Amino acid sequence: MGRWIGVFVLAAVMAMSSGCAHGPRRFQKIDSPAPVVRARAVGLGTRRPDNEVLPVLVTRLDDSDPVVRLAAHEELRKRTGQDFGYLPWASAEERSSAVDRWRAWMSQGQPGITPSPQLTSTSTAPKRTVRRIKARVASDS
Repeated sequence: MGRWIGVFVLAAVMAMSSGCAHGPRRFQKIDSPAPVVRARAVGLGTRRPDNEVLPVLVTRLDDSDPVVRLAAHEELRKRTGQDFGYLPWASAEERSSAVDRWRAWMSQGQPGITPSPQLTSTSTAPKRTVRRIKARVASDS
């Protein structure tokens, strides 16, 4: 009986310790059959070039799961600065024209790409901005 209690306690501890730590660690998991894994994998392409990641994200705009669509749309907006009127929660018919605009933009070689400031900023840029603002405020008074 004591052995079974030990086995049960060990199984319970193992079950509690296996939580979110086992999520996707690679962008390739974006093709997983599980929607939660696809949604979490969307943001794992940050170190990959745009020509690899953007086409995959655009295909995920047609995903069957709205959370995956939302995650893909947010990542596309962050990386490109584009929106094209896409609404992840809209019906398939309503989303199709925005997805077509994304595809047309991709086929043109991503003209006018303006990456998010979060991706292009360096650690020194915010400090310079703050100093300039402080200098302007001091000179105005």
